[in-house]
Amino acid sequence: MIQIIITPNNKYSLGEMAQMAVEAGAMWLQLRVPDISDEELREACTDIITLCRESGVILTVEDRVDMARELGLHGVFLHTGAQSPISVRQDMGPEAIIGAEIGSPDTALALAGADIDYVALHETGAQASALINEIRKGNCEIPVVAYMPGAELTSDSIDAILGEGFNGICTDGNFFDGSDPVAAIEAILKKQLG
Repeated sequence: MIQIIITPNNKYSLGEMAQMAVEAGAMWLQLRVPDISDEELREACTDIITLCRESGVILTVEDRVDMARELGLHGVFLHTGAQSPISVRQDMGPEAIIGAEIGSPDTALALAGADIDYVALHETGAQASALINEIRKGNCEIPVVAYMPGAELTSDSIDAILGEGFNGICTDGNFFDGSDPVAAIEAILKKQLG
């Protein structure tokens, strides 16, 4: 699973980035928009929501539970210290996709028991691999995603991340800084499927 983060930049609008990501074959977009107002988000999401619905693409937003509910998004990703994933699950219902940042195996086990869909780690490497192993030792199969905004991804880094036990990657990959974002996203998605 590759989640493509869409976050404001100076080169493209949120809608343009979403269009390019979908064109490249992305099946999950995650809006990372902490600094825009609710009204700006409503306006930006009008076309993105239509695009995702017509394309069968999952659309989630980071931390903005009220906006996810209001706009009819598929769900939310919650950073540590945002809202309680368990209360958000109760609030949004069983159909919503709920992901949460974690820092310990115990948190992952508790969230899996509360029907949270996936957990995410900021770190990769030996520390992340050890944490994922502890989660699996607890007979917990909750998907664990590497949350990597701003990280450059290569074929080798994808292999290394997935080799650490991650089930997926959530990244903007600096795709929208390059000359051909569609090709850059296609290459990552092809690598993940390959």
